[in-house]
Amino acid sequence: MSTSTFLKGRKPLRETIAEASVTTRLYWLLRIGVSIEFIGHGWAGLSRSRAWLPYYDLFGISPDVALNYLMYVTGAVDIIVGLLILFWPARVLLLHTTVWGVFTALLRPTVGEGWWEFLERGGNYGMPLALLIMAGWGGWSLRRWVERVDRPAAISDRTLIAMHWAMRGGLAMLLIGHGGFGAFEHKRYWYDFFAFFGLGKATVDSANLMVLVGGFEILLGLAILLKPWRPLLLFVLVWKLGTELLRPLVGQEWFQFVERDGDYVLPVALYISAAAYALARRRASAEPVSPPAPTAPAAPA
Repeated sequence: MSTSTFLKGRKPLRETIAEASVTTRLYWLLRIGVSIEFIGHGWAGLSRSRAWLPYYDLFGISPDVALNYLMYVTGAVDIIVGLLILFWPARVLLLHTTVWGVFTALLRPTVGEGWWEFLERGGNYGMPLALLIMAGWGGWSLRRWVERVDRPAAISDRTLIAMHWAMRGGLAMLLIGHGGFGAFEHKRYWYDFFAFFGLGKATVDSANLMVLVGGFEILLGLAILLKPWRPLLLFVLVWKLGTELLRPLVGQEWFQFVERDGDYVLPVALYISAAAYALARRRASAEPVSPPAPTAPAAPA
C-alpha cells in the first residue's frame, strides 16, 4: 500500500475527536493534562525556583542543599511521573499525583502563605483525582495498581457523577483561590498584570481594582459550584487562559503557566461531559427505591 493511499484512508484529527465518545475524550484530556501539569511542576524544580525554599526549610533542609541537590531530584521525579502517565498510566501513579498535588498545595498555608494558595491549586489535585476515579480503585491487588490503565469502554453513571464533582470542585476552588489573591491578599505581582495594560499602582489602588477583579473571580468560582452552564465554562476557559498568560508576559517563568494547565483542562472537560452528566443525574434520580423485603408471617401461638 502506498503512503498516499494510507493517508487517504485516515480520518482527520478533528473528525476523529468529534466522533470519539465522551469517555474517550475525557480520558485523553485528563491523561494529557495531568502529564503536562507534572512536567511543568518538574520544570519549576529544575529551574531551582527560590519560591520553593520555605517548603524545604519546613523539613529542616538548608537552602544550599535544596538549591544544589533536592530541587533537581524533585523536578526530575515530577517530570518522570508526568512522562510515565503519558505512556504508562498506572493507578499507583494516578494516586501519587493526587496525593502529591494535595501535599504540595498544603505546604503553602503550612509555611504561612495563606489558604488561598491551597485553593488556587485546586486544578493540581482535582484533575488527577478525576482520572483516578475513572480508572477505578486497585483494591488489594498489587497487579491492578501497577498495570497500565487504558481508556475504559464505558463508565457508570456513578463514576461520571463522581468525576464531575472532582473536576467541578477543583475548578471552583482554583477560581476562588486566585480571586482571594487580589481581593484579600493584594499580591504584589498583580500590579505587574495591571501595568501590562497601562494601569499604574496609584490607579489600581484608588479604583480598588484588585478587590473588584478578585471578587469577580470568587463569584465565578461560586457560580461554577452552583451551576456550571456551558457558556460560563467557555468564559472561564478564555478568562483563565488570558489571566495566566499574563505571567510569562510580565516576566515570570513559563512553567508558571504550564503547571497550571488544570485551569484550562477542567473547563473543557466539564463542557464536553455536561450532557452526559445531566443524563447520568436524571437516570440516578429515576432509579426506583427497592421495596422493603416482606416479613415472614408470625407463627401461630
